[in-house]
Amino acid sequence: MKKLFTLLFTCGTMMVHAQQIFKTNSDYLQVKVNNVLQADNWIVGKDINIGAFEAETTKENNTVTYSDGKDSISFDLKLGEQIDFLILKNNKDTISQQLVGVEPNVNFTQEYVVKYKNKTVVAIPEVSELVNIMMALHPDAEKEGNMFDTSTEYYKKVKEHFAAYINHPALDTIKKYITDINYIKEYDVHLFSRDSYNYYYALKMTACGYHFDKNGHIINDENIKEMGKGYYSFNPLKDVKMFEDFVRVSNFRQFYKENQPYYNNLLETYSQLNPIQKMQAWLDNKFGFSYGSYLVYFSPLVYGAHSTRGYQSNGFKQTAMFIARADYDESLSEIQNELAESRIVFTEIDHNYVNPVSDKFLEKINKALSNRDVWAQPTITNAYDSPYKLFNEYMTFAVYSLYLNDNYRKEDVEEYLPKLNKTMAINRGFSKFTEFNQVLLAKYKEDTAVSIKALYEYILDWCEGQNK
Repeated sequence: MKKLFTLLFTCGTMMVHAQQIFKTNSDYLQVKVNNVLQADNWIVGKDINIGAFEAETTKENNTVTYSDGKDSISFDLKLGEQIDFLILKNNKDTISQQLVGVEPNVNFTQEYVVKYKNKTVVAIPEVSELVNIMMALHPDAEKEGNMFDTSTEYYKKVKEHFAAYINHPALDTIKKYITDINYIKEYDVHLFSRDSYNYYYALKMTACGYHFDKNGHIINDENIKEMGKGYYSFNPLKDVKMFEDFVRVSNFRQFYKENQPYYNNLLETYSQLNPIQKMQAWLDNKFGFSYGSYLVYFSPLVYGAHSTRGYQSNGFKQTAMFIARADYDESLSEIQNELAESRIVFTEIDHNYVNPVSDKFLEKINKALSNRDVWAQPTITNAYDSPYKLFNEYMTFAVYSLYLNDNYRKEDVEEYLPKLNKTMAINRGFSKFTEFNQVLLAKYKEDTAVSIKALYEYILDWCEGQNK
């Protein structure tokens, strides 16, 4: 751990304390409070007005740690306390940082726990669909190759209904934060910047914790203040009054109501193709811990930009997935449709199992995947900018293969696995995934009762050999 301590010097009769300084070459940091991850992509940018990082203080004395995957700096923090420090980026840019202790983001009441315990909710929430529509009206939506699904009749309806309002200030705000589209030559695709994706995730996730009250105002549910906290440097719902005006002038709520039959049909298809209870039971058994509830939120406008987040309060754990709709492919058998669609939600659900285990192997992961060129193609995998993030993405997809092995016929699994390997190794740029997946699956087949800890140790030893 790298920690630079306060320098003390005297100038005349005035005593001045220099701020602590953290040196890094990374554009993004992880922030943990009491060893619990609160931000995975905290921006380090010279020209960005970042604002304060609000650390959720659950104890009287709390430890806040900033890490770039190699080095870290820690602070002791109390509720209401403010700490200022500096980040020296690339040994040239000095960036001011502020850390503030705040109340927890999550407050699960007893009533909430009773309502959701042991339940799975699949929904297309109204406020969520509002922000997905606003973002999909971006002028580059059809050009960008991953964020939005612009191939459907529903998207055409969205464009037609809201065409008269594309110059509304709410959409100008969206364009301000979703920007910098770039062409990725090796994959022949246009993608928005990483900062744009962080705003996108923060907005669409946080919107799922809001609803319309009886007066038509968009308000928070009070159980999770900010579902996408940590993805961006502020809560995008700070612009809620502007969004409410867009709702009013565009008659959004009538549009949402008119399309309810379409949403209901998507929800039915999703439930048919995704046996979430079976996935949950298998993951609980293999990893030895569980979550009290699952929330699955999607929009017809989401394409490949998926995310997940776990929440915990008052002894109750809940995990939420923010993903794309499920589609039935007529060219595939019923079982192959299920395998293809289940993969999307499974690899979001199991991040909530894989990541906590990876936290215990962080030092070994950093060593075993230190040579990035071995594991990831440039540019397309930039969001996975540390060995920890790379390994977790490898592992979540490989664990899906173990789940398939235990729950489906051998011939069905063997038909599907080449598609999974291609998706990861070729389409997504995780170069060694096919080998990684084959090695882990072969080890698992030797003894399906093997512990997750033993599987981690085995595959990380293999990774270390490949890394050289």
